[in-house]
Amino acid sequence: MISLKSFVSAIHDAIIGASDSLMDKNVGLLDKYFDESSEDITDATSGTVSKKTILIPKTVALQYPTVAADGTEINTEVQVPLITLVPLQMSQVEKAVVSADFEMEVVDGEVELNFVKDTGLSFMKKPKRNRAKLEITITPQDTSEGLKLLVEGYEAILKRQIS
Repeated sequence: MISLKSFVSAIHDAIIGASDSLMDKNVGLLDKYFDESSEDITDATSGTVSKKTILIPKTVALQYPTVAADGTEINTEVQVPLITLVPLQMSQVEKAVVSADFEMEVVDGEVELNFVKDTGLSFMKKPKRNRAKLEITITPQDTSEGLKLLVEGYEAILKRQIS
């Protein structure tokens, strides 16, 4: 037997863990599209030196055709941040539904669940087993405003390079 409280807590912890795992994957976008650098910063009043982390966008250089003033076609090298080339897809746990077959009883004022197996020894019936069903709906998450603005800024820089 397991207490209802423990059962619900375990399910809750599992769902939170799944959600945290998806969030870690979403944050991993930074590692995928940015390189990390650091620099020393000295506080002017105390003289204390600390590290500042800087993320530098990963870029590729592309040859982009343009038309010169005399009408001839020339290739110009354009630095393109990788984050502007791919659709950003983030995920989140939208809904989790758990259903299970169990018996309930009150023991010492606590609701207890019993996931007993009914062996059903009859030759006419199939043995019953504990059944549980877990449905987790994972849906795309709206991109944060900060990330949208960041990507739009890089896209604006890209447009200026090829205009």
